[in-house]
Parts: sequence; C-alpha cells; structure tokens
Amino acid sequence: MATETEWRRRWKPDLTACPWQSVDVEGEKYLIKMKFSETCYEVLITDLQSFWHESLEEKALKKRIEKLNPSIEAPVTKILDQIKLSLEKPAKGTLLSASFKGSEERGDQKMILKISTVLAGMPFMWQFITQPAHTEMARDHLTVPLLAMVSELFRRQRELITLLNAKDKEIDDYKSQGVRTSRKHIETPRFDSIAFKNSMVTSKGFEEQVRSLQTATFDSEGQELYRQIVTKHAWLNHTGSDNDTAESMSDEESLAVSGAPAPSKPSWSSRLPPSLGQSREGSPRKTPADSPSKSPAKGATKSPAKSPGSSGSTSDTSPVKDTEKMRREALERKLEMEELKKQDKKKKKKLAF
Repeated sequence: MATETEWRRRWKPDLTACPWQSVDVEGEKYLIKMKFSETCYEVLITDLQSFWHESLEEKALKKRIEKLNPSIEAPVTKILDQIKLSLEKPAKGTLLSASFKGSEERGDQKMILKISTVLAGMPFMWQFITQPAHTEMARDHLTVPLLAMVSELFRRQRELITLLNAKDKEIDDYKSQGVRTSRKHIETPRFDSIAFKNSMVTSKGFEEQVRSLQTATFDSEGQELYRQIVTKHAWLNHTGSDNDTAESMSDEESLAVSGAPAPSKPSWSSRLPPSLGQSREGSPRKTPADSPSKSPAKGATKSPAKSPGSSGSTSDTSPVKDTEKMRREALERKLEMEELKKQDKKKKKKLAF
C-alpha cells in the first residue's frame, strides 16, 4: 500500500483541489476556481447564490479562439496562459464583464464571463460560456470544504491557547527565580482566553473582517488551507482505491514469479521479526557456492571432511533453502494481510464529502 508521500507524488489534482479566488466583475464580487492544462481548461464560478461551470477541450477551444480572435495566431498554451493570467493577475486595461441568458427561476440561466485584454500588442477577447452547475458541485467545492476549514481553524486556535498557557507557566517559573525582562515594555500580561475572545468580538478588525467576508476568506493563507484540506480528503478517500489495488497486485505477482521484491519497492524482509532477521543477516547459512575455492594458507589446519549432504551439491537450491523461502513468503503474506486489514478499518471511519 502506497504511503501518503508516495501518493502525493503520483496524484493528479482535479478542479476540486484548486482553491477559490475572488474576482471583481463590474463592481460585483464573484468567486472563481479554475484548472488549466496545456490544451484545455475547467472553471467554476459563483456569486454565492448560483454556480456556473464550463469544461472546454482542445477541439472546442481552438474553434472558439478562431471565432473570437481570427487575427491572432498563437499556440494554444500561450492563449490559455493569457486567459489564466487575466483572471489571476489582470494587467492594466484588462476588463471583465458578465452577461446572463435564460431564466434563474427555470434553472437554465447561463453566465457568460467576458475578458477584454491585450496579447502581444493585439486586442484579445475571451468568453467563458458557463452552464448552471449541479448542486453536488456547490457542496463538494465550497460548502463542505468551508466547514472543514472552520473546524480546522478552531482546532488550531485551541492548540495555540494551550501553548500560550504553557508559556505563561514557563515565564512564571523564570520570575520565581528572580529573572526579569531587560525592557519593561516587552513584558506581557498573562493570557486569558475568555478575555481574548470577548475583545475579538468588539475589535475594529472584527468589523472589517465581516465587511470583507468574501474577499478575505480566500486570501493566500485561506487558499493554502483550502488546498491542504481538500488534498488530505482526497488521500483519505484514495487509500484502497482500484488503481492502487491494481498496482499492488502487479507487484505481488512479480514477487511470486521472481522470488524477490521489485527494486523500487522496500524489501519485505525489513519487516520480519528481529530474531529471524538477525539469524538471516548475522549468521547466513553457507552453501557450496559461498564457500571459498582457494586452498587454505600454509600452516592452516584443514577443515574436516564435508558431510555427504553438502559435498555433492553445486545447485543454488536445497531442501533447507526451500523451507526457509516458503516460511519467508508465508510470513510476508501474513504481514501484508494485516496491513490491508488496518487500511480497511481506516477506510470505514472516513467522512464522505
């Protein structure tokens, strides 16, 4: 079973793992998340009331480029970079506008997000023609991740309060030994969590935070926390998936055929009990192939004659080695089954988004 670190190296994030960011469209605030590749893109836009989605593949992308910008000839990757940059860090003169088609009451309202900017000195236009998104997208991309973010921030706050209280005890211990601060103004009062929470509610910063609710939530720190939470959730749901199972089965079959672990995977022998591992590594059983072929040095006492069981054998296999191999493989299978059972128990405890 792959570790989380190994899984993160292979994982290919989808739109769910991309954080939200705030965009200003003609004075209105929207949240948008997007995933761009070399030949396609996917976007999700919301005004916190409705959600709109578009996924455009290479063929349709090229067709729209030719329609909106017939005089511009540039690689698709360059066009996509320009579109992405116009949303993330719009250059001076870049204009964003929105229009709607259809009825919100009927649930078929489309949102067309228009971008007007400049590419290589030429006017460049783009349109995201988005359709109403499924309600599941609103849940999976915003509602549940936000609840997880709030829960995680509360956990971190509790950890910080515990740490501050411990620091106060440490300072009290120093003071009891006569230690004083070198400068009076850097001395701090004891931390009171109740007073702190009350002061936060009445502070000016609290009012400013509420005013900038939509913008401040997904600043750089909020985006990073969102990414961490969604990535962790993907890992928890990924463990034991069909892809990993297929990879694991392939490795097991290779092990059974070759009799040794694949070079890129850690050996199962590292997980054997210490007593068995020491007996195999510290005092390996010698075979005729391992015995020296040179004659003993002068003055050395010749060893006794070899036993009949070993004197006539030149093969790498023997009943003793076969027994040891069978015992090792049985132990490896047992350890693997125990690991799979642990993973199954963890999977049952997962919370589905």
